[in-house]
Amino acid sequence: MQHRFISTALCLALGHAAHALEMPKNVPSSARPLDSPHPIERLNIHDPAILADPDSRKYYVYDSYHAGDDYEKLATKSGRTGVEAYWSEDLQTWHGPQLVYEVEEDSWAQTDMAPWAPEVAFYQGRYYLFATPHNTTEPNQVDAKRPPLVKRGTQIFVSDSPLGPFTRLSNSVQTPENEMALDGTLWIEDGEPWMVYCQEWIETGEGLIKAIKMQDDLSAPVGSPLTMINAGDVDWTAKTTRYNGENITAVVTDGPWLYRSKTGVLMLLWSSWNIDKEKRYTTSLAFSESGSLGGPWVHRDTPIISGDVGHGNIFRSFDGELLLAVHRYFKQPHTRLQIYALEDLGDDLKVGELKYGHP
Repeated sequence: MQHRFISTALCLALGHAAHALEMPKNVPSSARPLDSPHPIERLNIHDPAILADPDSRKYYVYDSYHAGDDYEKLATKSGRTGVEAYWSEDLQTWHGPQLVYEVEEDSWAQTDMAPWAPEVAFYQGRYYLFATPHNTTEPNQVDAKRPPLVKRGTQIFVSDSPLGPFTRLSNSVQTPENEMALDGTLWIEDGEPWMVYCQEWIETGEGLIKAIKMQDDLSAPVGSPLTMINAGDVDWTAKTTRYNGENITAVVTDGPWLYRSKTGVLMLLWSSWNIDKEKRYTTSLAFSESGSLGGPWVHRDTPIISGDVGHGNIFRSFDGELLLAVHRYFKQPHTRLQIYALEDLGDDLKVGELKYGHP
């Protein structure tokens, strides 16, 4: 599931619950040349979403690329940030990275700020990259007791290959322009494409997960979004953080991922900070009583996995095994990709053993 651009002083003031504000530098743990193998134990990936691509029979995972920070062979003269990819045939040994998207010089987003939470979906014969760029040049301080609002949203890019290059569908976000949004992901319901995404707690206090119908080519939203869940309604989520010496309402929503169980139950995997005294990052499920995005949604009483683990996705290996990819250790430079066995119980999911990655 994976952080954000803000001054060092403000990061310290917000503490653990500042996930949606603090941007870690996703610096890989070694400076090997392009295409060299990396055991998963060394793979520094924040907010992972693994694509199991049936055409190439390879697994792909994507990461924010910070120009000049990693892998000299990736560096471009432009100095612009973007998205990089790693790939594997066995989930244990990974190759790359390869630069698959570079923020355009004329983009609405700042070219020196890497997009968050990149993930790729295969849709209608092409590969679509969902990522969340930013523009913080004109912050709007609506309330001095809360962090300023900045321009942030999920933008969609397309390619004929999982390794890009990805090009933008438009020079704008595909989430609603009037919302501070992030972590968009694709879901097909009744044959129609939807984007499920988070609306920032910075804007709403209590973070939301929403869904909005998309045009068939994913180039723009259709109509108004519907609200699926409010993280403030969930018992296990942390409800406050420190800002400028005061406690403020701050209930985070991160990394939505939808999954339909073997019995047809529609489940929503998502992450937030746990109410426990250490406020650790964690992941749980919500369940749609109608079997559709419109819900109503009910929540699991406790997380399905905890201990500073979250923002991931569910996928099947090429031999049919159901797996959960997450990052562990929210704080950089410690973040690592982990992959767990996952059991579909029909009305719930059960996380099993760690299959790949450092414990």
